Amino acid sequence: MENTIVNFIVENIFIFLPVGLTGIIVTLFLYFTGKKENIEQNEDVVSDEWFLPKIRVNILVLVYLFIWIVLIMIGVLSDFAIPTVIGGTIAVIPLIVMMLVRYRIKKSKVT
Repeated sequence: MENTIVNFIVENIFIFLPVGLTGIIVTLFLYFTGKKENIEQNEDVVSDEWFLPKIRVNILVLVYLFIWIVLIMIGVLSDFAIPTVIGGTIAVIPLIVMMLVRYRIKKSKVT
């Protein structure tokens, strides 16, 4: 077994080099041969919130909270408490940012 990732890549450079170069070449080919179509599109914007009596529920927050809770439950039940806490903390950052942005937008609106 290799000691480091660098040793693994250096020893297998003849596998990674063609795969990487092929990916770069295909990306450049698609970038330069693509055509832009000038078709007018109408988008129907739908709210991502449910309105219950006296409660406004954001669907994205509910889905993210569900995924976060499942992540925590799986981690705790599989005896990986420390990685679960670290991963759960990192995973909740976008949720906190989304809530802060919504709060700030709501606070800054002039009525």
